[in-house]
Amino acid sequence: ILQQCPQRCSTIEGDGDAEEVQAARGSPPHSRGPPWLRSHCRCRLRSGPLVSPGYSQGSQAGKIAGEHGFVDAKKGLSASTLASGIRSTVGVSGFYGGLGWHVLGRLPVLGTRFGVYELCCAFTTDGRASREVSISEAFMAGLCAGSVEAFVATPFDILKLRGQVAAVTVPATGATLPNPKPIWNQIEQGLVSLPNAHPKTVTAIRNYAWLENGTGQPPLIKDVSGLKRLTDVEGVTVLWRGLRPGIFRDASYAGVFFGSWQFLYEMMLEWKAFDMEPKPSSLEEIPPLKPWQMSVSAGIAASGAAAVSHALDTAKTRSQATVIPKHIAMERKLLKWVKPGSWLQRTAGILPFDQPMLWRGLKIRAFQHGLAAAALVGTYETAMQYFMRHSRR
Repeated sequence: ILQQCPQRCSTIEGDGDAEEVQAARGSPPHSRGPPWLRSHCRCRLRSGPLVSPGYSQGSQAGKIAGEHGFVDAKKGLSASTLASGIRSTVGVSGFYGGLGWHVLGRLPVLGTRFGVYELCCAFTTDGRASREVSISEAFMAGLCAGSVEAFVATPFDILKLRGQVAAVTVPATGATLPNPKPIWNQIEQGLVSLPNAHPKTVTAIRNYAWLENGTGQPPLIKDVSGLKRLTDVEGVTVLWRGLRPGIFRDASYAGVFFGSWQFLYEMMLEWKAFDMEPKPSSLEEIPPLKPWQMSVSAGIAASGAAAVSHALDTAKTRSQATVIPKHIAMERKLLKWVKPGSWLQRTAGILPFDQPMLWRGLKIRAFQHGLAAAALVGTYETAMQYFMRHSRR
């Protein structure tokens, strides 16, 4: 998401990467099998570095929007401002921040989404003479698969997000003042005069989140990256922060993707069977589609699913991009703090002050998911047809 978070950082995530599901299917959603999964995992490992810069751009662009006070809330950032800002804050290597967590997380997420969807389709078609599933059945199976997927994807999403933001270089706030001194140097100078001063005062203070947060400002998100640092400052439960909007995001994404892809698949098969003689009695009698046809249908379905789930993806990203130390979380729990917003907003995990920016970066995210899904599915289908053709010889 390129313009989601002016104050906090955001990311394109992950909600749902439709491209890996689409590639895992290869054939229509009702005719897949476990052997396809191994080939797709290799495709996913190769495609991870290719699409990772797109995810990193979303994480860094939120910070750029905050630094440029002139950014219009409705128009957002221009392409030139965005490109120059990203290069100045993260450099070229920053585009691949969090790549390890991204690739590592895609494997279990893909297996979960693929397996749950297969189980739902098998349960639906059990006892039928044909393995065909309807559009509504594919949509419901996608909802179930996306809901379960969110529990697996959320920890990797926040680790990937923090890894991306860690590459940001924060400009000095006191650059216009003569000889500005960092805040920690000022604190250290005030403590060295104490009797029996600790030899490494600042280092000792940083080990306690409530002391580091004594000014009322939480640590910068770029300083809370990595699994150990993340759990030390915010606790183990931070790994599932944003789970509620993540469930709605992944469920809506997977449902719309599987349903729309099944609709496009059936429509193309019926169009192909229009000139066939004799007329086929079922879709299984129609020859398979070409790789470019599968690729185009995957791209359209992925773009539509990304557009539908974009607001929930923004809400999840902004939730994960907020540093909440353990002592603040404990205070909220003891005081029975209630999140602001209506019942629907609290259920979906959307904060009311996030509404003006929920749809920022919609076009870029839809284009990214559509392009990635089309490229991955086209490559996968071409490779599988090549292997099938040579295996018969």
